[in-house]
Amino acid sequence: MKIEKLGIIANMKKKAINSIISEAIEIIPDKVELFGNRALSQLPGKDKIMFSESFKGCDAVVAFGGDGTILTAARMIEKDEIPLLGIKIRSLGFLAEDNLERALNALFNGRCEIQERMRLEVKHGNTGGKDKVTALNDIVIHGVGLSRVLHIKISIGGTLLGEYLSDGVIISTPTGSTAYSLAAGGPIVTPVGMEAFVITPLCPHSLSVRPVVISGEESFNVKVIESAEKIFITIDGQETRELRVGETLDFCRSKRNTKLIVTENYNFYGLVRRKLKWGGVLRKR
Repeated sequence: MKIEKLGIIANMKKKAINSIISEAIEIIPDKVELFGNRALSQLPGKDKIMFSESFKGCDAVVAFGGDGTILTAARMIEKDEIPLLGIKIRSLGFLAEDNLERALNALFNGRCEIQERMRLEVKHGNTGGKDKVTALNDIVIHGVGLSRVLHIKISIGGTLLGEYLSDGVIISTPTGSTAYSLAAGGPIVTPVGMEAFVITPLCPHSLSVRPVVISGEESFNVKVIESAEKIFITIDGQETRELRVGETLDFCRSKRNTKLIVTENYNFYGLVRRKLKWGGVLRKR
């Protein structure tokens, strides 16, 4: 992958972000044109960055921060499907590379690959005109307040899966299976070569209601039949929209993917073991 124009997105709330971006600029070859949004205008070395609210035309975008920063960047470049490299700054960074120098050198020396990560699409609103939004990780339907129990009905491909009471439901992609869904008891699904959705109920009031994994080619809908309080959907943990009782949300795979750049020797199961501390024998020999 030849990089002539590179976009930069950074979490400006991270400590030492100024020095980290300065270090990155020193590593990036001088011939590469750098583009950033106005949030970077306070950085040292800003004279090397051209400011723009769009990254269209860039060969790749680098996001400096944690997974939240990567999710923000993925939404910003979704329509153009620009390859995205995440570099971690003092966070878990499950989607990000850990080593700044190694990641950037790999990017410019061709020692990386692009993974096509599927996105989740949902349509919601009145039947006269529904809004559409997509997510890389997950979309959560939930209530607020002390009495936040929802009566939910889920149908897959026109067939009723079931109705239940719960605090809500998480709809995640394989990429998002290691995030909120996992914390709520959902399974880990490899995002490499597998396309699926995980439907994970939040604190269901029935032992028969458990997470379900379905094909990424299937479409399904979720209807909130009853709620004592307001209902919302939260997209990738970043955007929240209010729903109404009786509203049906239609889910399917998005036509667009997120092109995630990973360095050579990437191994998803190694990440699970290392970053999530998966497995391990507690007893001493």
